Amino acid sequence: MLGRRSEVLRLGGDRLRLRNWAGEAGTGLLIHLTSGSAVSDATATAAIETAAAQGYQRLRTSALSRFEAEPFLRAGFKPCQQLALLTRPIPSGLPDRNGSIAIRRARRRDHTSVLAVDRDAFEPFWQLDQPGLHDALRATPFRRFRIARQDANAALTGYAICGRSGPAGYLQRLAISPRQQGQGAGAALVIDGLRWMARWGVTQAWVNTPKHNSGALRLYERLGFEQVPSGLQVLERVLEP
Repeated sequence: MLGRRSEVLRLGGDRLRLRNWAGEAGTGLLIHLTSGSAVSDATATAAIETAAAQGYQRLRTSALSRFEAEPFLRAGFKPCQQLALLTRPIPSGLPDRNGSIAIRRARRRDHTSVLAVDRDAFEPFWQLDQPGLHDALRATPFRRFRIARQDANAALTGYAICGRSGPAGYLQRLAISPRQQGQGAGAALVIDGLRWMARWGVTQAWVNTPKHNSGALRLYERLGFEQVPSGLQVLERVLEP
């Protein structure tokens, strides 16, 4: 049964999405779809059983808060990646965007170039495939998907996916080609997303990044984000055959 791309597990009042982990055959990704609440211990156990029955040998979670992680830790998961969680208020002190960076709405025909930039920008553990991009685009009720170029005729420099749900806004994905980092595209995309959030009444923006990603941390902190001490973590569990 292994190879099923995605399914939603509805267990009691809990909802989890199970799909393949990009680039790793036999590894499943369990995405927590009810942000801010912890699933039951029974749900965590049932998700493990479902993944094992589908032939997965390993199961990882999406990034979880300490509270959200508790039932999975009790079910035998272990931390495998630590992420910094950052936040900033909106619309307080939004900076001006660098007008020399060309930003436009991403279209379906851009997906191949977007995923190529994503592969260049991230280590294999964090790279997206097409289903992962699809999940990122539907993670929140409302989204803004933008691509950036150094000028309108240049190759794609980077992209950003921002989302909002009520008063909360999320910078869900930011990727800049390593060959063009440090030239203002990352800041321009973040500011574009923050200004979009402000127009729609968002009061607090959130972003996460691996703790070792010092370049991203410097960018976010320069743009007014501050780290939340608790952070986030990705959990992993080896499954019994």
